[in-house]
Amino acid sequence: MKSMAISRKETRPYRVPYAAPPIRYLIENGFTIIRSSEMDRSLIDSPSRCHFHVQHENQSEWEIIVSFEVGVIALVRTRRRIPLAEDTLFWIVCAESCLAQYLWEKNEFPLYDRLIINELPPDELMLALHWRDPE
Repeated sequence: MKSMAISRKETRPYRVPYAAPPIRYLIENGFTIIRSSEMDRSLIDSPSRCHFHVQHENQSEWEIIVSFEVGVIALVRTRRRIPLAEDTLFWIVCAESCLAQYLWEKNEFPLYDRLIINELPPDELMLALHWRDPE
């Protein structure tokens, strides 16, 4: 921690900002998911492309792209009173949950490193209906 002088008689400590390590989502069967945007802040996720790094135990990492079909996006938009923004966190949260479910059930990486969501599970649809981004 460093100190910053406010006057000659007084100092106040301040914290030097640092990059927080990315959050690792660990699945019981050994897969780990990291949001790529937490490692590269310039990366922007959208309903058509949510980026993840996935690793299984001590194997190398794979970049996986999760996309929502146009019909799923339209369903979410028509069922809500207030439309979801293109850059809302909902899409990455939902994509992460669907990817985790896929990895748990199939116990393998998605074919061609892509997962396309063509139907939302009931829990994710309820989340979409009630989602509010922080203001």
